Amino acid sequence: MFANIRKLFSYRELIFILTRKELKVKYRGSALGFFWSLLNPILTMLVYSFVFSIVLRGGVKEFAIFLICALLPFNFLQNSVNQGSGSIISNSNLVNKIYFPREILPLSIVFSNLINFFLELVALFVVLAFMGYKFYLFLYILPVLIFIQIFLVVGMTLLVSALNVFFRDLQHLISIVMMVWFFGTPIIYPLSMVPERFQPYIKFINPMTIYSAYYRNIFYYTKYPDGAGFPSALETMTAVGITFLIFFIGYFVFKKLEPRFAEEI
Repeated sequence: MFANIRKLFSYRELIFILTRKELKVKYRGSALGFFWSLLNPILTMLVYSFVFSIVLRGGVKEFAIFLICALLPFNFLQNSVNQGSGSIISNSNLVNKIYFPREILPLSIVFSNLINFFLELVALFVVLAFMGYKFYLFLYILPVLIFIQIFLVVGMTLLVSALNVFFRDLQHLISIVMMVWFFGTPIIYPLSMVPERFQPYIKFINPMTIYSAYYRNIFYYTKYPDGAGFPSALETMTAVGITFLIFFIGYFVFKKLEPRFAEEI
């Protein structure tokens, strides 16, 4: 694995070029371009503020902030997996003609979404500062949290991109799986709404439950500390363990199937 990482580093210029291409394709023909990454979370918060503060009158204070804190990191995962699933097939001309480590293709998808995630966080910082959230108190945790989540995102993206070469229906199934994963993660609802007998399953099977809790404690609960409380050491270590398990499985499956990509596509 470490030899492959060194090889990937030698192809860093290709990773940069493909990542830049993904970003350009995403915003091609758009007048605002990258500014949509800043506007999207702000517009989303405005919409949810109207819906849940005026129309539905939900019980969560400033629900838009409560939601967006956990929604942005999940979108990073979901967009990377959905887009990355077809990365090998959609670049069949490169796979068949040029030698390079094939994992560069799904990695470029992950990195492009990571850049979007960073831009969205910048917009979130501005909104939180304007609304009086003291998110800077725990901001030192954020780089570690993002770094660990990247392994989960990369592992899932490598896995689905490799399997989709051989099972084309998987690309359609992934969107359903991600939707189930979304609703199985406390994003649009607090964990306290889940019956206590089900909470251990959500905490110890779904690592995004723990990561979402960390994001909310960093951003949201600094203003409304009623539901604050970082996950326990056991919950955190379990989430990290599952994350690296998924990463190694995704990496192993990808490298195992990589030699057969060209003949399948």
